[in-house]
Amino acid sequence: MTDFKPLLALVLFMSLLSGCNKETNDNKPSASPQELQTVPGNRSIEFERIASEKILPANFHEIAFERKTTPLFQYVVRKAVDQSQLEEAWNLYGFKNNLPNIDLNKKDVLFLGLQESGSCPYTLKNIERSPDDKTITVPFTVSISGQNSVCTSDATPRTFVFALDKEISNVLESVVIVQSEVETSIPLENEPLNK
Repeated sequence: MTDFKPLLALVLFMSLLSGCNKETNDNKPSASPQELQTVPGNRSIEFERIASEKILPANFHEIAFERKTTPLFQYVVRKAVDQSQLEEAWNLYGFKNNLPNIDLNKKDVLFLGLQESGSCPYTLKNIERSPDDKTITVPFTVSISGQNSVCTSDATPRTFVFALDKEISNVLESVVIVQSEVETSIPLENEPLNK
């Protein structure tokens, strides 16, 4: 009688290897805003990228919004609507470079701090607005270099700063962050920054 154990082990090994061979989007053309939508009915909105650095507030764990269920992601989200709030938030997050010149009569600035894998940093390609205009969804995608890269499970800091038109920002009540395909809704309140 033939022993199928070596053949079965080979088939199992090959199926595991094929699951690890993920393609990255590095060589694909950019998707249009319609293709990047993650929630049906949401609309992509224009935003201005201001900064993305490997920093977080020194007291991040004390002031962060934390999910109540696993994964227990933490976020610090702040909105600056005038020059003093912008300066205060810029300093809170620990940016060292000069504060950018932003027309705060037309734009509000959102700061979004989170933790990411040190080997697979997040990118922000689009932001979506809900049909009722009260929520924006910020879906993060992972940058993977090489086809067989493995993301480490370390938690390294990352803060994204972007500007939105005041017409959009003024009616916002919450920000939904999509991280590792998990959605977290965070109320957008202008809390005192030195909490």
